[in-house]
Amino acid sequence: KAIIYHSMSKDLRSKKIALEFEGDHFEIKALKPIKSFFFQLVVYGFKTVSKSPVAIKPLDIDFSKYDDIVLISPIYAGRINCFMRDFLKENIFHDKKVTIIGSSDGEKNPKYFSSFKPFIDGCNDIVDTIHYVKGIKQA
Repeated sequence: KAIIYHSMSKDLRSKKIALEFEGDHFEIKALKPIKSFFFQLVVYGFKTVSKSPVAIKPLDIDFSKYDDIVLISPIYAGRINCFMRDFLKENIFHDKKVTIIGSSDGEKNPKYFSSFKPFIDGCNDIVDTIHYVKGIKQA
């Protein structure tokens, strides 16, 4: 399994969730991180909502080695966040079983999971969608 995650919260919830899975872990990181947590929320929240690009560090993943892909990231404004979105735009994979996991501090937003569809090639099979609230898996 390739476990691909973006984690920026003070608690690093998405990273903690990612480490629950066995496989190879890959973290999506900002090319030039913003030090202030408050400004991270403002800037990256705006980039998510406005669909503006964000500069991310390149990840060298040989997708041919994996049958299963797990994507884990925080939910921004009820949708795929700018980091995961831009990663998926730059890294296309085919014929994989994909699990999408969203982490938030509040209620489940069904639009989050559907917001991934334009960025995951249709030949892949989304086998599961899981929501965590404050680090706890929801039923």
